Amino acid sequence: MEFVSADIKHFKPKRLSIKEFLQKENGIINFLSISTYLSLFFVILMSFKSVNNNFALFVFVVLIILCSLALALYFHTETKDDKEAIIPNEKGKDYLLSLGVEVKKFYGDAVKSSKAKNNKIRPLLINAETMKRHFLVMATIGAGKSVLMKGLIEQYAILGGGCFIIDGKGTDEFAKEIYGLVASVGREDDFVHLNFLDMDNTHTINPLLSGGALSIYEILIALLIGEENEWKEKQKEFMKNILKLMVYKRDNEKDFVFDFSALTNMMSLATLIKYALDYKHLARENVGIMDFVKYVSTTIEIDSEEFIAGDKNDEKWVKSLYEKLNPNNSGQGVYDVSVCVGAWRNVLTNLSSDYGRIFNAPNPDISLWEATQRNKIVFVTLPTMDSDTTPKELGRLLLGLIKGVAAQKAKFAKEPKIPFACFCDELGSYVIEGFGRLESKSRSLGISVVPFFQSPAQIDVVAKNDYERKEIIDVTGVHILMKNMHPETTEFYAKMVEKIKVMSRDFTKRRSTAKAEGSVEDSYKVEEKDAFEHNEVTNMNNGEMMVFANGKLHRAIAQAESSLLELGKKTTYEGMSDEKIPLTQYVNKKVFFREVGKVLNSEKSEKEGVA
Repeated sequence: MEFVSADIKHFKPKRLSIKEFLQKENGIINFLSISTYLSLFFVILMSFKSVNNNFALFVFVVLIILCSLALALYFHTETKDDKEAIIPNEKGKDYLLSLGVEVKKFYGDAVKSSKAKNNKIRPLLINAETMKRHFLVMATIGAGKSVLMKGLIEQYAILGGGCFIIDGKGTDEFAKEIYGLVASVGREDDFVHLNFLDMDNTHTINPLLSGGALSIYEILIALLIGEENEWKEKQKEFMKNILKLMVYKRDNEKDFVFDFSALTNMMSLATLIKYALDYKHLARENVGIMDFVKYVSTTIEIDSEEFIAGDKNDEKWVKSLYEKLNPNNSGQGVYDVSVCVGAWRNVLTNLSSDYGRIFNAPNPDISLWEATQRNKIVFVTLPTMDSDTTPKELGRLLLGLIKGVAAQKAKFAKEPKIPFACFCDELGSYVIEGFGRLESKSRSLGISVVPFFQSPAQIDVVAKNDYERKEIIDVTGVHILMKNMHPETTEFYAKMVEKIKVMSRDFTKRRSTAKAEGSVEDSYKVEEKDAFEHNEVTNMNNGEMMVFANGKLHRAIAQAESSLLELGKKTTYEGMSDEKIPLTQYVNKKVFFREVGKVLNSEKSEKEGVA
């Protein structure tokens, strides 16, 4: 017989501490309060005249009880978990943001939960390091996502931090509320609004004016939809080689403005041949030009060296090149490029024509790189009500911009004290493949990503497999679950925290002898159950949430904007009127230095004239 040693666990019912007992039993507290007031009355009475000894005994007993309680409360210590992500609300403990207030239980509404007696526990404070590990907020419609987002944005504005907000709802109302928040703390000059709903009241941005060919390529490939296959790889190669030429022209030709219209004009193989002929003399001096020339020459099935050596003034030779475009004379390469042109033309046309007011500005108001470095608050209103596909393209472009900025920060920028936050509202409307990798890379660069969406199914749309959702979840440090109707979501988050042990009592009656017929005994059974159940998640409303951090569950009410907490009103700009948001006008750096130079030169000329 073999004996195996095993650990023994003993279970016992939970005993309330003196502090917990007093907080729970209001009757005891009321009794002690009344006894104390009576004792004070009797003490005052005894100081003026002699009274019955029973009064003195009553005062003495009450004094002993109060002293005992005071000593018990003084020596009472609460166990602290040093591994949790929440910062203690103590002097000398630096924190960045408050997520809300932790509560003992939910009452079906954040207001009710906050007003319930002895229900609040502590504020949920986090530091910058926790913020950089990213957040994820999952909630259904009307659960309070916007309330939480505005509460966090207000704190960021007060601290002087910068953030990038993508509004997937597509309404002017939310933009006015955010502007009102920012203006209420005196930072309206830092507010940048990319308004795709109103081209006449928007700031401008041109993502093509900075960065190398590869960084712009990473931004644009987010616009391609569909599965990864041979054709998508050809479309990527097509754009990469065109960008190498366009970036060279941008950096070396003063009169050339690189925008989406210029890129759209390149969507023709005949145009590509023309530019290849014009720039082939630079191929041996510039690697990017060489790649472009090789791509065009191999497409029309001509040796690259022969193409470079050819005379562009020889009309017969040039004509033979263009004859390669004839379907009767063309090969597979020409057909491949025609497919690539068809895939890119529609996407680029939308950006250059429909939204050219924003993207085609020769002197844009701001770049996302400047926004991250100078802590601007950039708000983007997507036109989700007008179309289903366009918001996805724009949202993917903007997420691609964030990827480009992250790559730039990796080379040139230092990690900031306050992370630059990206609040992605309704992420499911525009999520791109590789979003999880973006989060994993941006942490060390001081960029915090906070996606808001309604269900895991919205993320699964981006890929047939669920690996994208898994990667997003794996790289996120703090998860926030608000009202949700999906049972599988509850089951998933229940596995993230430790199960609770519950002791249930069975009733047993003995009948072994007639003498013991009336004797009974209690029998306890230990059971494990999830830390929360699905009905609790579905019953949460209006800002109630569960925060999961470092394997701990915190029931809380969301941090709302200060005006909502103090006055019960949302901060906004001009309410429901048609008044447009006043936008700060920015001067391009080149224009600024040119104008300042003129002023300085004129002053210098005047001084020389006087002398």
